[in-house]
Order: sequence, then structure tokens, then C-alpha cells
Amino acid sequence: MKIKIFLLTILPLLLMSASSHAQSDVKKEKLIIPDTHNEKPYIWKVKRNPKDYEFTLQYENAAAGAETVFSMDIRSKSQTKIEGLHVFITDKNLHIYRHLRPIMSGDGKYTFAFKPPQEGKYRVEAVFKTQDGWINISRDIKIKGGKKVSESETIAGDEDYSISVRLIPKKVYSEHVVTVLYEIKYKGTLLKELEKMDGFDMQVAVWDEDLEEFIYATPKQNPGGPEVAVSIVPMTAGKHAVFAEFKHKGIVRKIELVVNVYEEPR
Repeated sequence: MKIKIFLLTILPLLLMSASSHAQSDVKKEKLIIPDTHNEKPYIWKVKRNPKDYEFTLQYENAAAGAETVFSMDIRSKSQTKIEGLHVFITDKNLHIYRHLRPIMSGDGKYTFAFKPPQEGKYRVEAVFKTQDGWINISRDIKIKGGKKVSESETIAGDEDYSISVRLIPKKVYSEHVVTVLYEIKYKGTLLKELEKMDGFDMQVAVWDEDLEEFIYATPKQNPGGPEVAVSIVPMTAGKHAVFAEFKHKGIVRKIELVVNVYEEPR
């Protein structure tokens, strides 16, 4: 569910009361909110663009408004088994977001379909797990002009959901933990029946405004709602786009917000 304007409008009001209400709500739901200085357990431990991996991304005649099939070939010198492959895509302005799950084709490569709504540069993040931990390989692709798609990022039924978001702490510093606390309501009632995605209540992708930093995160606790707490550690200062997904009644919906990250005063 893309509700960026709604979230940005109410966020300051929520932050004003976060310290007084978050503790009581968290205690009620038994969610653990980490101290902002306890960053080590929450840093995403990932190898970015490791040299011992060969990664090729092939596609032909990719144009705005046209669905294109992309083929990925991922190889490592150690022939490590790949598990849980995700592809995250955004545009250079962080307005577009797609989370895709490639499938293995007969030739041993992975494929996924993507319909870019407009021309320009896109960032593709391939994320997967091996016996040695998480791997993140990034590539930029160029989409040529075509029929610009003006389709809405929302989907039918989004209007039945409302989301409240709190940041703990209210001011976010680089290299410190920030917990994004989502409270989800469905038709005005707290939603307690979130469906699991890969075993999690929510999946979150984060980019900084320069596309230099990418984070994939999931909740440490997954009680099924109505509150979901996702803790991340942004390593760079600046604006960060936070895209979250949850699943209810078999449909995955998106939430988008922007978080300002500051350098801690020395």
C-alpha cells in the first residue's frame, strides 16, 4: 500500500507522543524495542558486491510501459548454494518500488518480469543467503523511452487499511538503531491476522537518497500484528526511503515513508 502522503502528514504528530505511548503499547504487545546504542545485533551483516561472485543481468528492448523478462546468472568460485533470492528495484528518485522473487529457469539462470512505468535509470538489488551469510549484488539498468505508464501504485482495497508509524527514537542518527513501529488497522479495527511472508510479518527495504546504501530487514518478533517493530541501523546520514510490505487476505500491500538520518554530534 503506497500511502506516502498520509504517512508524512501524520508522522510529526505521532512522533510528538511516541515516547509516552510507545512504551505502554510495546509492553502490552510484548515487543522488544532495542536501545538506540545497541546497534551490533541489528546491523545487517551482508557482503556487498563480493569479488568472488560473477553476476550477469540480461534483458532485451526494455522500454517504459512494456513488461520485460530479465535473466540473472549468479556464480561463485566456491559454487555456494543460493537460498532465498530476492530482487528489489527502485528508480533514481526512490519513487518506484518493486520486490520480486526470481524463479530458476531450465538453463540454471534466474528470471523475473518487470514492467518499468517510466524511462530512466533503475537500481536492481539482488539479495540472497548462502552458508556464509547474506550477499547483496547491485546493478543499474537503463530503461529507454516508451509508453509511460500512469497506473497507480495502489491496489484495490488499500483504502480499507490505515497505518500509524512511530520512530524510536524520534531523531535518527547514523550507526545507531532506529525502530520503525507500525500499527495496522483494517476497516478501523486493529489487525491481528497478518500472514507470514517467508516466516515474517513484514519485509522492509531501505535505500539512502544517493543509492549508496541498501538494507533488507525483517522483524525480530512476529506476533501477527497489530504492531510490527522493525529495527535497522542506517550507516549513512541523509534521507532514506523505507519501503515495507505486509500480507493480509492473500494480498501483499506496501507502505512507504521517508526518514531523515543525522550524523551524531561529536
